[in-house]
Amino acid sequence: MKRRSGSSDEPLDTWIERVLRKDERALARATRKFPGTIVSVTSKRAMAETDEGLVEARLFGIPAVVGDEVILAVLEGGETVVGEVTPRRTKLSRPDVGRSQREQVIVANIDVVIVVVSVVTPPLHPRLIDRYLVAIQQGGAEPLIFVNKLDLLEDHSELDILDPYRTLGINMLQGSTFGGIGHDELLGEIRGKTCAFVGHSGVGKSSIVNALKPDAGQKTGSVSEGYGRGMHTTTASSLHRLSDGTVLIDTPGIRSFGLRDLDETQIASYFPEFLEHSCKFNDCTHSHEPGCGVIAAVEAGEIERVRYDAYLRLRSELSSE
Repeated sequence: MKRRSGSSDEPLDTWIERVLRKDERALARATRKFPGTIVSVTSKRAMAETDEGLVEARLFGIPAVVGDEVILAVLEGGETVVGEVTPRRTKLSRPDVGRSQREQVIVANIDVVIVVVSVVTPPLHPRLIDRYLVAIQQGGAEPLIFVNKLDLLEDHSELDILDPYRTLGINMLQGSTFGGIGHDELLGEIRGKTCAFVGHSGVGKSSIVNALKPDAGQKTGSVSEGYGRGMHTTTASSLHRLSDGTVLIDTPGIRSFGLRDLDETQIASYFPEFLEHSCKFNDCTHSHEPGCGVIAAVEAGEIERVRYDAYLRLRSELSSE
């Protein structure tokens, strides 16, 4: 049995249980409880939007993320803590960095996840879109793809690589923060909804949030000239509410996005275009088996080959994760 650091006689599990019981007793003696919505989080504290305005609260050992609906508790002595996280209706999550068996929830209670991609700086990378689409399906929200920095694009045929997503019926918009191109269309699609902006570093998520809500004050940055990669400017998620009820959540840029609670045998269920085609074997992997309806559909042009290649790539990557 592990023991707590600095103690030679108390097992770690016993110490944790004792701390949890102490927290429960403190919550039971709370002088007041009231609801709130988490708008920002640090390692130990959170800022919550409440009927009384913004309230800072200690996390009190309870994991909470931006978008969470919580119950705040005022303890004896006046300290405010996050006492409870109410059940999440949707979420976007991935494996915890460094602890792949644990879930890292990025945002909660969102209606739409806006996958922001860009052209030129950084260049368009559809591979991340495939991973996000799976995670969005797992979490219960709806996807929307926004192609940013359109003013930099000289050859519009470069966008043809996104045609398979249009074929799937995924909502897709184009625009640029330079001149506000496409922002009215974007607002029209998300009005009244809670939306999270996700994507590679440097694609312009924070610039879009600033354009839609000028007083958001999100930091923006340039792209590394040597590698065409985004420079991290947003380091934590933050929530911003528009006057019409639309909620915008900006998230930190990422370089990669893992998938959780999923292995290579399950990935096909997240490619809806596969479901219309039957195979000879019930456990078909759609990779080499005779009588595979998916392979036949790819060869007949009924399934986009780039999507099939994405499936094979994800299946291979998941088998090695």
